[in-house]
Amino acid sequence: MQVIDLMQTLANQPSGSFIDTVKFNGHSFGVTDITGVSPVWEMHPDTDEYFYIIEGEFELVLLTESGPETHSAAAGCSFVVPKGLWHKPGAPKGAKFIYFTPGQSLHSDAQDPRL
Repeated sequence: MQVIDLMQTLANQPSGSFIDTVKFNGHSFGVTDITGVSPVWEMHPDTDEYFYIIEGEFELVLLTESGPETHSAAAGCSFVVPKGLWHKPGAPKGAKFIYFTPGQSLHSDAQDPRL
């Protein structure tokens, strides 16, 4: 077993680094410290994606059948983005968070990647 200090791990890397931390059932949990909004959409066709916000506030735009939905999550919150849903992560004021994405990740810089 390995114990990892996530805050120390983040402190030792440049902001914006996506760092694999521990293995879990053949996949890695990751941690990052970001400020800003992703320039691209992402989607995971075969798996849900898990987030836990450590510090700051995280914003997520989801492209749903009824249009874009913006959600915010403060430190201490967690959520799951369902598989197959295009989303754009961001933290305009900065956030540190844990993520778990065990499957494939697709990216698009189209205004609406569903079209």
